[in-house]
Amino acid sequence: MFVPDTTSRPPLSMVMPQTEQFIFTILTQLPFVYLIVIAFNNLVKGDATCLFFSVGGIIASSFEPFVDVLGFCFFPREGSWVIFEWMSRPIPMFVPATYGWYDIWGMWLKSWVANLILEYPALYMGVYTYYGYQPFTIGGFPLWFPAINAVAPMFGATFVNLMESHLKGWKNIAIIPMIASSYAIGHASAGWPMWIALSTDLGYHVTYPAALTTLSLLITGAWVMSKQFPESKSVQLDSKPMA
Repeated sequence: MFVPDTTSRPPLSMVMPQTEQFIFTILTQLPFVYLIVIAFNNLVKGDATCLFFSVGGIIASSFEPFVDVLGFCFFPREGSWVIFEWMSRPIPMFVPATYGWYDIWGMWLKSWVANLILEYPALYMGVYTYYGYQPFTIGGFPLWFPAINAVAPMFGATFVNLMESHLKGWKNIAIIPMIASSYAIGHASAGWPMWIALSTDLGYHVTYPAALTTLSLLITGAWVMSKQFPESKSVQLDSKPMA
C-alpha cells in the first residue's frame, strides 16, 4: 500500500512536538478522569454501565492503527509518548483516553462537532497529520473522517439499547465487548470506499466519489439505527373497528 514517491507514503520525517503533546495529553485526560469519577460513583450505587462503556471505549482504541493505515492518518514516532503499536503505527498516550470518554455523546451531529473541536487543535499543533488525496479537507482535516468517528458510538449505543432487557446483573459485562467492537464496525461499514480510493493513489477524481459513497453509507446507517426509537410527535390511532 505504501509506494515510494506517491501520496500513499506517510510523512515519516515528522516529529512530535513536545510542548504541544503535553498540552493535548492533559486536555484529553481531564474529561476521561471526570467520566471515571462519575463511573465509580454510579458503581457504588450499583450501576456499572458507565464504567463498562469507558472500559469498552479504551479497548476500542486498539483499532486505531488499522484505521490510520487505511484512512491515511499518521502519528509521528519520534518524540511521541507511545502507549502501544500495531502495524508499525505508534499510538500516543492520549489516544485511549479519548476513546474512553468519547462515547458520552449519543447523537451523530453532536459527536461530529465534538470530534472537530477535539482534532483541529491537535492538527494545528502538529501532533499528527492526514496525507494522500484527502477529499473535503478544511484546515488539513478531511471531514469524512469525523463523520465516521461520530457514528461509531451510535453503533455501541444501539447494541446496548437493543439488548437492554437482557443486560441484568453480571450480564452487564457484555457492554464492554459491544462498545469495544463499535468503533471497528462503524469504520468498516462506512469507511471501506475511502480506504480503497486512497490506496489507489489515483487522485481526487477517485477519492471525492468515494467520500460521497461513504456519506451515503453513513446516512443509511444512521437512519437504520434511528428505527429502534418511536417516531417523534407520532400519533397513536385507535385501531378499533367502527360499529
